[in-house]
Amino acid sequence: MPYFRVNGLMVHLKLSGRAKNTKPCAATIEIDGKACRCMGISTALCDWPVEGGTCDAPLCADHTHAHPTNADTDYCPRHWAKYRETELF
Repeated sequence: MPYFRVNGLMVHLKLSGRAKNTKPCAATIEIDGKACRCMGISTALCDWPVEGGTCDAPLCADHTHAHPTNADTDYCPRHWAKYRETELF
């Protein structure tokens, strides 16, 4: 059972049902001047193509970036920046 950040506090949650395998958000945030993981409850996985599949970084609703033309494709902040460098909006 992983720890999640809820309302700024780290809490140990036992999720049931389909959420049982939910992992904490992997996005990097800054707290008190230090870089750390977001740890929010993830709702999506990064779909950026990598060797052997997709990135699959777990993402909370605040750190998910949807592809502009494909609503089923989500990117983590790092891969969203790469997408914006290579594509024209």
